[in-house]
Amino acid sequence: MYEIRLNKIKQWLKRHKFDGILISSPENRRYLSGYTPQDVSITESAGFLLITTSEAFILTDPRYQEEAQNLSLFEPVIYRKGLARALSSLAERLKIKGLLYEENYLSCGRLKALKKVLPKVEFSGVSGVIEKWREVKDQEEMRLLEKARELALEIFRILSKEIQPGRTEKEIAWRITELSHRLGEGPSFPPIVASGPNAARPHAEPEDKPLRSGEVVIVDLGVKYRGYCSDLTRTFFLGRVPERLREAHHLVKEAQRLAQPHMKPGLKIREADRKVRAFFQKAGVLQNYLHSLGHGLGLAVHEAPAVSFRSRRKFKVGQVVTLEPGLYFPGLGGVREEEMVFIR
Repeated sequence: MYEIRLNKIKQWLKRHKFDGILISSPENRRYLSGYTPQDVSITESAGFLLITTSEAFILTDPRYQEEAQNLSLFEPVIYRKGLARALSSLAERLKIKGLLYEENYLSCGRLKALKKVLPKVEFSGVSGVIEKWREVKDQEEMRLLEKARELALEIFRILSKEIQPGRTEKEIAWRITELSHRLGEGPSFPPIVASGPNAARPHAEPEDKPLRSGEVVIVDLGVKYRGYCSDLTRTFFLGRVPERLREAHHLVKEAQRLAQPHMKPGLKIREADRKVRAFFQKAGVLQNYLHSLGHGLGLAVHEAPAVSFRSRRKFKVGQVVTLEPGLYFPGLGGVREEEMVFIR
């Protein structure tokens, strides 16, 4: 699998007449090599891939040398004086005159340092190349995503008995994190637990607020399984909630039903979101629909394609996307339901 992907990027470099590419995105790095360590931050990387038309290297510091040495397709380069010096030596050895870098992932400070020690190398930014390949999953990736979804569903099954008045949002969020590590590799993202008026904020952060009878609770969670991310949302009713929110929940479920037939190979992505928007417009709640219909899933929890009325693309076999209509009412609350859709 990794050999095929590595050869693909090498052939791409040959076709476009580039000497090499520096990979700094954690997801692209894992996709091409299987290297699993995660970056601490944008200024503290777990490693970089340098790929030329004929060779491949993993550059990292001594903290990750064992992981690097386990990559059979990549020659490890362990640096102790920073990436720039290590890359300088390699560029001279490989006679690199032009080097691509991922402009969405390499910081301006790091790029400045690289240019300083490599004044004769021409640097060019690139974006979206590997991300486009990652969009279409192979059978193994689809299997891993299906497993990640199953784990998320199991957590919801457990939570359905535990989400009760008196528990706080933070307690439920911590429980999700605990279960994500017990069942999988941890959460795909910090879980969202939003109750009462907080549910009017699509990406609300959990608070010490207790759950109360008569409130709606939105829970948005995902689990990582062998690097692949699930993402599901459920709305819970604690007793009798305002009729406005019950009606909104019915509309959201109906919007999902209407959109599903439009998420098939060859169909325009924008049509699914447009159908939902037209339905919400007719129901008089379009102003309460604050985001697009969904997004792609894979090694990252948010990746291409965006499922939006602005999209000019079509669904492809092998894509995995979310279907997540939601309606939000300031001061009252909100509802959202999210499913994963496997395009086959």
